[in-house]
Amino acid sequence: MIKVHGVSLSPFVRKVLLTLDHKGIDYEVNPVFPGTDDPEFKKISPLGKVPVLEHDGFFVADSSSICRYINNVFPEKSIYPDSPQNEAKATWLEEYADSRLVEAFGALFQQRFLRPNILGEETEEDKVTDLLENKIPLALGYLESITPDEGALIEGGVSIADISVVTCFIQGQYANFEVDGDTYPKLKNYLDRALNTDLVKNRALSEQKDLAAITGG
Repeated sequence: MIKVHGVSLSPFVRKVLLTLDHKGIDYEVNPVFPGTDDPEFKKISPLGKVPVLEHDGFFVADSSSICRYINNVFPEKSIYPDSPQNEAKATWLEEYADSRLVEAFGALFQQRFLRPNILGEETEEDKVTDLLENKIPLALGYLESITPDEGALIEGGVSIADISVVTCFIQGQYANFEVDGDTYPKLKNYLDRALNTDLVKNRALSEQKDLAAITGG
């Protein structure tokens, strides 16, 4: 049995859950929040970060390591392209999403969603302005330059690149962010396709249930 320790609103946890959903693998979720000081959780995640994957008594932390492990154990519907060049492209975009995109959309999520709706704090509008005018446009400009006119980000079908990038834009949706189709037409078209797949829509429904449980709504 597979268990994922973490909350689905985390982009890194969502990345793992989308991977499992894509492959049709059954799993359970143990809702652990990032930064927990629980000593028992620290035993399986020394940095205190989520997610952690538990599989038949085996534990592994870090979303990239987890997704690679899942793909090795369950190779059907591989999320890593066959050719070395395309695999390199896919894992680079995974890294780009996990760093630059998470930094941008994670911060926007914190300001526009987490602070007012969960923490009861005011949004720091100066930080939102900096994100919208500086950090996010830089990231979107790069993605626009490498997004194909049709299909997945990497030739051959859905890969870890798509899963990693899309999870960050889901994070942005919670912060009421939408990509401007006039400025970023290829990226906008790609996201319209990706965000409307059954895979992503079903994940969004699951997250709404998780959110209701967290907020009591």
